[in-house]
Order: sequence, then structure tokens, then C-alpha cells
Amino acid sequence: MNEPVITQKKVLDTIQLEGQYNFSVYTTIGLADSGDFYLELEFTNLTVDDFKILAHLRKQQKHLQISSKLIDTEKYNITHIVVTNFTESNMLQITWKCLSDDPNMYSDLNLK
Repeated sequence: MNEPVITQKKVLDTIQLEGQYNFSVYTTIGLADSGDFYLELEFTNLTVDDFKILAHLRKQQKHLQISSKLIDTEKYNITHIVVTNFTESNMLQITWKCLSDDPNMYSDLNLK
């Protein structure tokens, strides 16, 4: 995969994950060569509980619902993300690298 073409870099924003968890982040948004949106989320001011919630969300084997003021303002077609890479430190710092994911793409599949 080539490096994404960055359109917004380290913009302070508040995101909401799964319709219930709010986090302050520095958001970088770009376009990946696959045509998906690339997002890098640097979480700030995390508590121990926030850290645990994010670790739990990251481990789920599904796309995560996301919304934010930046996404809405810029009218990016991003509703869900998949975490493709991450870093965590014992200093309560987390960075996620993500790609956008369209859950409607799978609605016609009949998986058993």
C-alpha cells in the first residue's frame, strides 16, 4: 500500500465511537490508494477507563461506528472504520490507523 494522500493533518476534534463513547483526538484524514478514507486518530487526555474502553473496542472483530464534527463539517463519507494498526503506551497514549468501511457493502451477503 502506498502512503495515503493527506487532506487534513492533526486537526483537534471530538469523535464519538459506537454512538456512545466520546474522545478528544488529533485527526489526520486522507485517501488511501484503495479508494477508502485513511484516518489516523491520536487520542488525547485519556483516563485509565478510556484506555480500557479503547483497547476493548480495538479488539472487536468488526467495523466501528464513528462520527465527529470534522467529518460532518467537511462532509466526508465516513460512518464506520476498521483499525488496521495501533500503538499504545503505558503513558495512556493511543494512536489508531484506520480505513473507512461501508457496512452497507455487506448487507447483500448471506453469511451462515
